[in-house]
Amino acid sequence: MAEDPGKKKVNELVSAIHQGEYVIPHFQRGYEWQPSMVSDLFESIIQDYYAGLLLFWRLDNQRAHREVWDPVWGAPEGNTPSLAILDGQQRLASLYYAIHNPPEEFPNRKTYYRWFLNLDECLNEEYEEAVYYRYSFHHHPTEELRERKDEWIEKGVMPLAILSRSAYLSSQEFEDWLTRYVQERHRRGIIPESISAIKVSNLLQRIRNYEFITTALRSDRDIHDICNIFARINQKGMRLSTFDLMNAFLYPHGIKLRTELWEGLQNHQLKEIDSSMNEYLLKLISLHVQAYCSSKYIYNLIPGAETKKRTPSGEMREVELVHDKVHFDSLWDQACKYAEAARDIMMNVGSFDFGAIKSKFIPNTTIIPVLGAVLWERAQGKETTGFSETCQKWYWSAVFSGDYSGSSDTVMAQDFRDWRAWLEEGREIGRVSRVDADFVENELGLRNTARGAQYNAVLCLLALNGAKDFDTRRPLASGDYIGEKINDHHIFPRGVEDLEDDKSTEFAECKDSILNRTLLLDKTNKHLIRNKRPSIYLTELMEKNPEVTRVQLEELLTAHFISPQALDCLMDDDFGGFIAERERTLKEHILTLVEA
Repeated sequence: MAEDPGKKKVNELVSAIHQGEYVIPHFQRGYEWQPSMVSDLFESIIQDYYAGLLLFWRLDNQRAHREVWDPVWGAPEGNTPSLAILDGQQRLASLYYAIHNPPEEFPNRKTYYRWFLNLDECLNEEYEEAVYYRYSFHHHPTEELRERKDEWIEKGVMPLAILSRSAYLSSQEFEDWLTRYVQERHRRGIIPESISAIKVSNLLQRIRNYEFITTALRSDRDIHDICNIFARINQKGMRLSTFDLMNAFLYPHGIKLRTELWEGLQNHQLKEIDSSMNEYLLKLISLHVQAYCSSKYIYNLIPGAETKKRTPSGEMREVELVHDKVHFDSLWDQACKYAEAARDIMMNVGSFDFGAIKSKFIPNTTIIPVLGAVLWERAQGKETTGFSETCQKWYWSAVFSGDYSGSSDTVMAQDFRDWRAWLEEGREIGRVSRVDADFVENELGLRNTARGAQYNAVLCLLALNGAKDFDTRRPLASGDYIGEKINDHHIFPRGVEDLEDDKSTEFAECKDSILNRTLLLDKTNKHLIRNKRPSIYLTELMEKNPEVTRVQLEELLTAHFISPQALDCLMDDDFGGFIAERERTLKEHILTLVEA
């Protein structure tokens, strides 16, 4: 049985995490959220949106000490945990990392992150970009951030880490700061005169006092029972999607969203890319008509629904975005058209295409609504000189930044608005400057073994670079040949034997990373490479094909981002040297794609 549901405030949850009261069971995955997802969570909290249930398992003293538990990411280990987190780890770890500001690098990054609350935006009730983040190569303790409080007034922001300092927030020093902030922002005309220091303080307390609904399974539940419950939560959830809800809301208006518009869509290539494509089409429409695409904005697409929209003169007025069934059907048809145009660009290998020769190689399908909406905007006759070059830089910056992984509504909306400003006024697109030389050198996770956006992006670059199969030397950007399929395969096989110890110290860590993978025919992997050392199968390749000289082999492998120096490492079965050299080559190439 479960205990009766209760409620816990954000500040109580963060404090409990810091005291080691909450722990992660060994069968849980690790902390995997992206920084932009942390921002989305806090934006939901600021607006008092429902942020989900937190499910725990209460631990008796015996189990608390007997089992092996992990602390929440960034938190110290406690002596006696009381609750194991079954559902809510990502949210709780995000709250802790952003508010408590531990001296830990962000997961899978080499840098430290901190989040800021844009007070000006919040006080003007503009919440979509109200929380943003910055990263640095060394940790900035909360006390150091606090000393910069004069900068907060200048920028109209506040670091979320200050929320962990209860005594400071109730001090005269902070009260004086609030007064100075309000007076300065009034003087500049940035916030309404009606805004008082108390309202700013209440905004901060709104975050600290936001309540999550919590419940806990009793301590007498068996571990096998707990594992089964956890699996059902994560694999058999029946939560209604935004598309499901819109299907219900649109039905009274004669719009059969699922049975006629979605299931009747003839473009099977588009439908099969992602199970969420039906919702992405709604996001694309929402971006086009109102430049936002989170769920609350998608509901504005119901015919007759009114929402506030800022006029060119700056006034907020009630507008009806979709008038009737005919209007909605027209928007849907256009969304399908431009989503397909985006898919076509992403899955081809022309000069300004993005090289995903299979749908599973698309780095982020969440880019499709944005690119589709941009193409829709461009088709309205706006000046587009330099469009293809700018699109290239934006796309690869978006992919390699990781910002489009997971929940990315805020990122999508910001990028679309930046694109609209670029098309209308030639203004800079913020995402383009997001990935610079420092980012490429220190943030790219090319040694990560997860098959994420960066992994797939490199597969796309291989296709765009004209990579050919090692054995047949057929171009690999053509999709599947009859009976011969193309996939990503190991360069040093996973089962390779007899590598010298001093040349393979990183093999266990990096063997499955994209640095040790490339596109090849399955037949070549099976019959030429198998589990052989590279020196053996490359020698056999040249013996089998006498016309393949060392120079020609270098040319063949260069298209796979394997330099002559990396080839030397292959012929010497030097895994460590090969990984380092291929990483250098790939980073050099990626930098040419994203540099302005």
